Amino acid sequence: METTVLICDDNQAIHDILSTFLQAEGIECVSAYSAQDVYDILDTRHIDLIILDIMLPSERGTDICRQIRKESSIPIIFLSALGSESDKIIGLKLGADDYVTKPFSPYEVVLRVQTILKRASAKQPESNRLKFEELTVDTDAYLALVNGEKIDLTVKEIDILGFFVKHAGAALSRERILNSVWGYNYYGDTRAVDAQIKRLRQKLPSEGVHFAIRSVYGVGYRLEKVE
Repeated sequence: METTVLICDDNQAIHDILSTFLQAEGIECVSAYSAQDVYDILDTRHIDLIILDIMLPSERGTDICRQIRKESSIPIIFLSALGSESDKIIGLKLGADDYVTKPFSPYEVVLRVQTILKRASAKQPESNRLKFEELTVDTDAYLALVNGEKIDLTVKEIDILGFFVKHAGAALSRERILNSVWGYNYYGDTRAVDAQIKRLRQKLPSEGVHFAIRSVYGVGYRLEKVE
């Protein structure tokens, strides 16, 4: 899969220079100019790293980073004209992987991008994309795709679906699902599992696919292949 970097900055010159240098290294670039652009792109395609300007006119990059970190650990590099040590510390504490001060050398940014991507790849040698038949669940970006089309699911529904894909074919008890998805120390009603899976089934297509979440009498549920 081609490596894709999302560049979010309100200065077109920044997009042009970074895209030129990154593409020369075989890295695809996608442009965003606002917070909403970022969220829309992350909802519709796979992104390997984000280069994010802090001082955007619509919403600060720090707020965008904070929102992304609620759902994803995708690498983020801040770009900023604010170069004090305290500014950098704040950015890194929010979950950014690196902080580059403007003006910058595009060669340096490319090197930082490559270093972070290499480190992320070494840290996670296995893909975060789980697949079963036509279903793909990205547990890092919190995306669920069926035949390449995004399915609109909640974070909890993604967690449940990812757990099913990891254990495809196995009969999973409600207690096991509850403890694994909600947490081992969670003391809740197993009916919460039934309610979540009912909504999940309603959102997943039943036609043109070869998988289904089946009820297993006396046990719980199983993700299985169907003809």
